[in-house]
Amino acid sequence: MSGTIGGVTGTGNGAASSNGHTGNAHGNGNEPVPTGQRSPDLRRALPVMGLREYWYPALRERKVGWRKPVLVKMLGQDLCLFRGKSGQVVAADNACPHRGAMLHKGHCDFNGTLACFYHGFVFDETGLCVAALGEGPLSPMPGKLRVKTYPTVTLKGIVFVWMGLGEAVPPETDIPEDFFDPTVRIFSWTNSWPSNWRPAVENYADSHVRYVHRNSALMLMHKIMPASLPMAGKPYRVGPHRLAAPGRSGDSLQARRATAAKRPYQDYFPLLGAKWPQTKYRFAWTWIFDLGAKVRSHFRPVYRVSEEWGTGQHLPSVVRLNYGTHMYTRWCIPVSENVTRMLYFHASRRPTLLGRIHEAIQWFVFHNWAMNKNFSEQDSPGAIDLYYDRPERLSISDQQTIEWRKMLLSARGMPKSGAEEPAVSPATLETR
Repeated sequence: MSGTIGGVTGTGNGAASSNGHTGNAHGNGNEPVPTGQRSPDLRRALPVMGLREYWYPALRERKVGWRKPVLVKMLGQDLCLFRGKSGQVVAADNACPHRGAMLHKGHCDFNGTLACFYHGFVFDETGLCVAALGEGPLSPMPGKLRVKTYPTVTLKGIVFVWMGLGEAVPPETDIPEDFFDPTVRIFSWTNSWPSNWRPAVENYADSHVRYVHRNSALMLMHKIMPASLPMAGKPYRVGPHRLAAPGRSGDSLQARRATAAKRPYQDYFPLLGAKWPQTKYRFAWTWIFDLGAKVRSHFRPVYRVSEEWGTGQHLPSVVRLNYGTHMYTRWCIPVSENVTRMLYFHASRRPTLLGRIHEAIQWFVFHNWAMNKNFSEQDSPGAIDLYYDRPERLSISDQQTIEWRKMLLSARGMPKSGAEEPAVSPATLETR
């Protein structure tokens, strides 16, 4: 039997839903929800250009010099970044308020100021026009004309910008705690995807990892992951900005791995009439890397993080994974409707000088390539080669995506009518 929900046809047995809930109000989230209880398509209510009322990383501080301004595009807007007299990076609207010339084409002729290339209007770090070089000292514009500036803060060499319409919240509210910890060192890498930010950040805690990343360098060191079903539980919210996935960290992760170890490595698919993975050739070498991981665990300090900033999706557009020895963060920054800037952060605590040197060598020689350029960039086709406006038939393993979309609707700056009730946090689930 089939039925139609919100104009989208779905199967009556609930095996796959039309963009709605796929776990019931009780149990562990592996049971389909009756057809009439499925949610409507939430994607059309999500802001195409992102959530403005949040702090976002813009670029590395060292890219902003004293002589020339820098153009940065974020949230569908052009920003001009330059250094003020204090040395702090200033973010200003890129349009000169005089005649609309692009300020990033200008110059920093006077220390701590920005001069428009067209008529020589000079702006200080507060955005105030302090001189009009073309008109001369008799110009009526200085002291009256202003270019809009946005709050900025520089942490661990990364410039963060607040572009919200409301008053900026404390940076600690939105920026991961790693950036405020003096014992943490952070490495970063930047790339861009020709896609919208929404599918880019939805790429988490579903069933894609087992297949998409099966031949990445990091995955070739281990056996192919077990199937995502049955699920370990339901997604749940932690604090105002984190959506945690069950079985991804702490004791629940260990339990998940123990359960997976008891399952057959190859699954049989009845309609396909075949097993997958098709071979077991990885067994010949994966034991070496497993042994190496156990040995390294005795020499690497555990990366501890608060429950608020643990593994999961975080508002406004962040994915965080605690790998035990370091924290991986991928921040999806909306640039335009079809471009997203991807900022990857690697945070670690190495108390000794030798440990810090080892971490830096590992990052530059192998880890940045293996984790970010190879493994994480394999996710890009899932956001780029995707018809995001087509109807979906979501499965049980898509619950994280469904709850994330709901969380976006209740985010800061979103209309109150779009708010959704948070998912219940099961008491049995542990977070790192």
